[in-house]
Amino acid sequence: MNSLGKKILDLMGGENNIIKLTYCATRLRPTFKSYDLVKVDEIKKLDGVVGVVDDKNRFQIIIGTNVESIYNQIIDNSNINSEKKVDILIEDDFKLEESKQGILDRFISFVVSVFRPLLPLFAGSGLIRGFTILAIELGILERGSTTDIILTAAATSVFSILSILVAMSTAKQLKCSMPIAAAVMAAVSMPGFLNLMNGNPGTVVSLFSLPVPVFEYSGQVIPPILLVFVQSKIENKLKKVLPSSLHLVAIPTILIITMIPLLTVVIGPVGNYISIGIAKFVEVITSWNNIITGAIVGGIWNILIMFGVHWAPNTTVIIPQISTTGSSPLIAYGATANFGMAGAAFAIFLKSKDKKLKNFSVSSIMSVFLSGIVEPAIYGLGVPFKTPLIAGCLGAAMGGAFMGAFNVVGYAFVFGGLTTIPAFAGSTLWAYCVGLAIAFFGGMILTLLLGWKEENKVKGEIDE
Repeated sequence: MNSLGKKILDLMGGENNIIKLTYCATRLRPTFKSYDLVKVDEIKKLDGVVGVVDDKNRFQIIIGTNVESIYNQIIDNSNINSEKKVDILIEDDFKLEESKQGILDRFISFVVSVFRPLLPLFAGSGLIRGFTILAIELGILERGSTTDIILTAAATSVFSILSILVAMSTAKQLKCSMPIAAAVMAAVSMPGFLNLMNGNPGTVVSLFSLPVPVFEYSGQVIPPILLVFVQSKIENKLKKVLPSSLHLVAIPTILIITMIPLLTVVIGPVGNYISIGIAKFVEVITSWNNIITGAIVGGIWNILIMFGVHWAPNTTVIIPQISTTGSSPLIAYGATANFGMAGAAFAIFLKSKDKKLKNFSVSSIMSVFLSGIVEPAIYGLGVPFKTPLIAGCLGAAMGGAFMGAFNVVGYAFVFGGLTTIPAFAGSTLWAYCVGLAIAFFGGMILTLLLGWKEENKVKGEIDE
């Protein structure tokens, strides 16, 4: 095992202290048997560790873009996350650990694990969509041409089957049948089912003499998560009560005939109304004043990232909004947070006399520009020095306010960086770019004005 992975594992109390280990775009997310065995301060000092989120109930080790490699080093050379390991601990220690966590922490951790495999797909399809729109705006591609139709289909297909993808990913996390979960969600995406609406979502039809409101679930995320949660409970119960010889045929048959009525009668409508409520909430917020909304979202986004709670609005608001309407202003406002911190990092690069600090600043800026990852700047510069974080947030608020004034929207779920600008192609692309520039230079100028205490040395560069 590479030294960093081994050091992190040892400082977390070793293999036997890890109940479960997951990761997201930049962070390791362990669940401990005993928190007291974790040497937090020593983990923070490791070269290659940008920072730690530590409130005992939510522990995250910020690595950066290299996190998947470190995760694989630990998993490949340990028994962590194995079926045997989980089975041993699930009945007592894991439940005890979960009871210590807040509902929000547990929800975010679960959501991150569900959506992590889908993020590259969102990003890739988003860029295809962005380049297609950009080509049309520049006159390179004719709107409505077969090339436009095919490229648009390629870029938007992920959202037409989003509910199926979410169901499969959720099933993987809950260790139940992915094909069954996909089949059940696919049933309510069939043309025959959708035709029951007659163009009117909420139309009530009859199923076994029960009234059933019919909705389109293809772009939703809450119904498939609820569905698979129920499926996992029923499936695990069936595996215990049925002879193993009947599992192959009986379990799929029982689940399909059970879950589809449950989905259409109970789970689907409940999940749909929750989704509608969230959408209405977002609509109300964005209708107040786009300038204020842009300033608030841009200004607080780095704080949400710092505490690891940004995935809640990402998955419950922004992704569903893009899947149903084709765009979202919030994804644009949030991108200003990245550039506000990049500007703060650039100010430190310009004024610092510490070579290591200057090098880290450059790597933080490149992380934002090339991959849309801002954690190195937040934890390596913002948190230790305080004022760059404040300046970066204020710069982001200014950029978000400018975007709000010109009704900027993004057409895909991507991380805000230079490489993902095509995802914002359209009539407001210029305002998006200007907003990013305002955030960058605002963060830079305010950092220079506020200053920072250089005694707080950055402790280590991020591993590439």
